[in-house]
Amino acid sequence: MKFVLIFLLLIGSVYASSNDLNHRPKSFANGKGKAVFVDFTEAIYEITYDIAQKSSSVKAQIAFNAPEAGMPIFDSVAVPTSINLDGVLVTATETSTPSRETTLRVLDKEVSVGAHILSIELPLTTLVDYKDGGVKSAFWTSDLSSREFLERYVPANFEFDQVKMTFLVKFIGGTTKQIIYTNGDQKQIDATTVKISYPEYYTSSSIFFHVTTEGSMSELRFSLKSIDGREIPSVVYFSKNSWLSSLEKLKTRTTEIFQELESDYGAFPHPTITVYQAGAGGMEYCGATMTDTGALGHELFHSYFARGVMPANGNSGWLDEALASWRDGGYSRATSLDGTSGMSSHPYYTRTTDKAAYTFGKRFMGLLDGKIQSKGGLKPFLRYMVERHTFAPLFVEEFIQEMNKFYGVSFDADFKRYTYSSRKMSIDKGIENPIHRKMSIKELAKFL
Repeated sequence: MKFVLIFLLLIGSVYASSNDLNHRPKSFANGKGKAVFVDFTEAIYEITYDIAQKSSSVKAQIAFNAPEAGMPIFDSVAVPTSINLDGVLVTATETSTPSRETTLRVLDKEVSVGAHILSIELPLTTLVDYKDGGVKSAFWTSDLSSREFLERYVPANFEFDQVKMTFLVKFIGGTTKQIIYTNGDQKQIDATTVKISYPEYYTSSSIFFHVTTEGSMSELRFSLKSIDGREIPSVVYFSKNSWLSSLEKLKTRTTEIFQELESDYGAFPHPTITVYQAGAGGMEYCGATMTDTGALGHELFHSYFARGVMPANGNSGWLDEALASWRDGGYSRATSLDGTSGMSSHPYYTRTTDKAAYTFGKRFMGLLDGKIQSKGGLKPFLRYMVERHTFAPLFVEEFIQEMNKFYGVSFDADFKRYTYSSRKMSIDKGIENPIHRKMSIKELAKFL
């Protein structure tokens, strides 16, 4: 079976995404050789929860294409216990990028151009709680600090990379039925194993994965009728231990926002909707969110921008937060703007979102809207971007190019003045954002 799996991964790996390669970060010297970013083409994660032993682990098999020779880059916060490259045991070194904007792992072995197989084993200890004969676990993410996407839990690539991913989730020795809320397609393989298949356009920031025990959540399942004729399976839920009491109100609010967004930006881009009302702000995933009521509209907007039209790096991540915040403020229009920011000009390998996006970025979108008021404002362009660029990660420079083309005028000077300046000049630098409030692991664990 192992050899069949490796063969299938190799066959799939020859079809590298051209969009991934166009947005692949530059290689760099790391003291041992050339560290190169590769294109993950498929990843199969075997996630085992040994409930009797209260121990969790991950075995990852990753097919990747190396577009240039060098030492392949991947990332995992947890230290791997075993790494195997093309059938040979190897090691990896935790390394800082040239400007020390982030940390990653580099294999201590060079590869040639072409297809390869990487197998990695590591422990899973973050956001895992064993109790009452079962396990609660989640892969919740954040863009406010580096290394808090999928790499927080399993071996993964940077956000530019779209990967066909499969989770094989195994529960061993439990006495309680396990429930999984996720934005993938679930299939029960046997009494202990669930297979979850995720679309090939998902990135390291796309997956919503929440394991809990039967009876711990209150849920309501329903479908929403899309303007394109689809019936979209939807679920809203919250913990039975929370103060929340009305699933019907949560369904109603979800429905209202869904209809608002479809009216403005077209058919909902994702096949399902999952809403976990957990309080303390929120975070977006593809067609899913962990959020509170006040942030629900913001998070579902992100299913169009962030997890629909996707950022390819940290310097483009501010776009979707600025747009979502602009929507939250009622799409207010401006004729002038004080201050500046460096939202588009952080060091090259930055993986986080500039907090100024929620305030200064919001006002900048209002300024752009005011400049093109005679052409219908900014929203027609946003709808165009959803139609043309959903599930295709882009740089902020590409966003600007598309905007120039759509309106027939140049916005280069506006973006340069307001988003490429010194970050020290940003009048909103460091302001805490109430929507995406950064939560510690201890705080997140309360919502398992």
